[in-house]
Amino acid sequence: MEMPGIWGSFYRISTAIYKLAYVNALWLGFILLGLVLFGFMPATVAMFAVCKKWMQGDWDEPVFATFWANYKKEFIRSNGLGIALILVGFLIYWNLTLFTGMEWTYVVIRYTMIAVGVAFAIMVIFLFPTYVSFDVVGLDRIKTALALAFGHPTYLILVLVGLYALQMLFMTVPGLILFFGAAVPATFLMWVFKLVHHSLERKAQTQEVQQT
Repeated sequence: MEMPGIWGSFYRISTAIYKLAYVNALWLGFILLGLVLFGFMPATVAMFAVCKKWMQGDWDEPVFATFWANYKKEFIRSNGLGIALILVGFLIYWNLTLFTGMEWTYVVIRYTMIAVGVAFAIMVIFLFPTYVSFDVVGLDRIKTALALAFGHPTYLILVLVGLYALQMLFMTVPGLILFFGAAVPATFLMWVFKLVHHSLERKAQTQEVQQT
């Protein structure tokens, strides 16, 4: 039974803060469990899976059970994706260091690689929400993340502004990073993805109406 009035609001806010801190602690703990290198990707996917449940209104979903189930399920697959991302990121960085001259060909290649690097970074931001929201595999995950990011520029701007605001908040109050540094951005990204889902659903309904 929910408490009404101001005490009910206080209880819901307190519960939300506790759950955010809890899932953030799970994220840190399970990264260490995977020896950092092999723990980061499955822990991050598991955290986004929990945040997805929250955005679906399942606030009573057992956090640890959901986190642990997704961590085990996605351990190998997510680490394979992580290795691929590291390799691509390294290749982009390596190419940037190669073409440092002032010849026009070097300048063109360098700025092209910078553009590719920016697109890669944006894709990575959208990748985790895509991972837990769509039943796609392999390169289709990357294609879907890029399509959602650049196909919805309004939401892309919202994501970038929101993440920048969170960065400024964490820089102003560094103590928050330990307790909320991963969970809050993940929840924010899943909230934006919820808006994207609603936008896609509205477009699909409009197309159905137009075809009938």
